[in-house]
Amino acid sequence: MTTARNATTTRKPPPGRAEQILRAGERVFARNGYHGTTMRQVADAAEVGLSLVVYHFKTKDRLYRAIFEARQYVNEERLARLAALRDPTAPDALDQLVSAFIDPVLALHDDPADVWYARLVLREASDPSSQERDIIAELFDPLARAFVTALERILPDRPPGFHAWAYLFSVGALTQSAFDDRITNITGRPDAGGKHEFLRSYITAALRGA
Repeated sequence: MTTARNATTTRKPPPGRAEQILRAGERVFARNGYHGTTMRQVADAAEVGLSLVVYHFKTKDRLYRAIFEARQYVNEERLARLAALRDPTAPDALDQLVSAFIDPVLALHDDPADVWYARLVLREASDPSSQERDIIAELFDPLARAFVTALERILPDRPPGFHAWAYLFSVGALTQSAFDDRITNITGRPDAGGKHEFLRSYITAALRGA
């Protein structure tokens, strides 16, 4: 039997110096935003010459887009898991949908180097100028439509507008979960763990109980 994970077509980031630049770009863009970042800052963070960054990516816009394109394997896995959900009337259909939605992203949170990309996604999605770059529209909106359609099949009795808003509220919870240090700032105590299951329970309960 083919599992959702095995069915995923995974496109890994390019190897070598190009990958080094992309990972550095994730950190710098996540901290400074698109407009607050320069190619030289990325080169310094990657510990390479500016000429090498220009050689691989030509412009800041191309570098920025390449970061998201190199991470598209995350969304591809989410879609593959969603496609494996065959029966929307199954008792665990909503649980399967939530797992497909959050698990590939939460896997990034487990690696301190990868979590910067999760933070960058939030920054791009909340940037008023993001429409100029079309990254969200091209790389994330097809995913959103697929999940909204699946929600409509699993929860057909909800009122108009519910499914799209439920998806966006879930996106908000998922993206904010990339900032573990907020827990320490709010409570004055280090995070005791359990974030993954707390988030899963929160989103599932909100969808089911609405």
